[in-house]
Order: sequence, then C-alpha cells, then structure tokens
Amino acid sequence: MPDKKSPGNEGFISKEMDAVASKISISPMNTGCGIGGKVSAIIILELKKPIHARSLSARLYCIEEKKVESRREMTSDEYRMSRELGLQVSTNIRTLTSVTENVAYAETKEVSGETEYKSGRYSVDFTIPDSAPRTQGWMNGRKVTWRMEAKLDIPMSMDISSSEEIEVC
Repeated sequence: MPDKKSPGNEGFISKEMDAVASKISISPMNTGCGIGGKVSAIIILELKKPIHARSLSARLYCIEEKKVESRREMTSDEYRMSRELGLQVSTNIRTLTSVTENVAYAETKEVSGETEYKSGRYSVDFTIPDSAPRTQGWMNGRKVTWRMEAKLDIPMSMDISSSEEIEVC
C-alpha cells in the first residue's frame, strides 16, 4: 500500500533540508580591538541553494561571570552523613560556589533585510563603548567574554546561526 503524504508538506520539508545543509561562519577582521575602537567581521554564507530569509543579523555581546561563595551551617544529619561516608569534614560550615552571568553589553545590527540570500560574504562593524570591560580570563572570581553571533532568519524553517569569541583588550 503506498504511503500517504500530507499535502503541502513537501515544500516545508525541502526548505528544512536546505537550511540544515547550509552553513554560516564569522571571520573576525580585527581581534584585539581596543576599547572605543571598532570590531569588524565578515559573515560567510555557504548555502546549498538560494534561500528566502527575513534578515541577516549580527550581535556583539559581552558576558561577565562572577563566582559567588555562600556559607551555611550544615544540619547535624548532613554533618553525620558526611563523616559516615568518609568525607573529610572538619567543620559544620559548608561553602557553596556558584557562578552568576550578567550581560554587560549587547548590540544587534541588521546586516541585510528581507531578500533571497545566496552564498556570499557580508561585512559588519561594531564600535566598542569606552565603558565596556576588557576580555579577561578567571581573575579574582571574575571572567569577561566577548562574542559575536550571526543569524540568518528563515521563515517557517530553522534559522542558520554561528558565534565566535572576540578578544577586546
């Protein structure tokens, strides 16, 4: 008995497969850009075939992570169970460390509007504000990371996106 297919789904499934087989990447032109300077990048689209999309956008953002320590007194049962399990517990004070994230800066730019996109290169520039924090690895319980994202917004299909870490010093 032949399989019955839902009418009208063929175009949607085909569009999904085209998006999955396609790729977007970011090539930073000037990493190590100083505060108040410009960050430039080339967005490279590698599409299986032309795709109609709402927009191609880029986003530059900065994530600030902080380690937060909190202390609390263990209950007598927690303390007893830790000792019974052979865990070295010299005190009934327990220190918990967690990491909080804060978006310190974010800017989104539309690189190109609604059109039919083909494989190609698109350039984008961002200006780093003077008050923005610099890239920093874990130091004194704080870490700062800058990233750039590119996204091709495809209606009724999965968007194509990518991100790349950017150095700001």
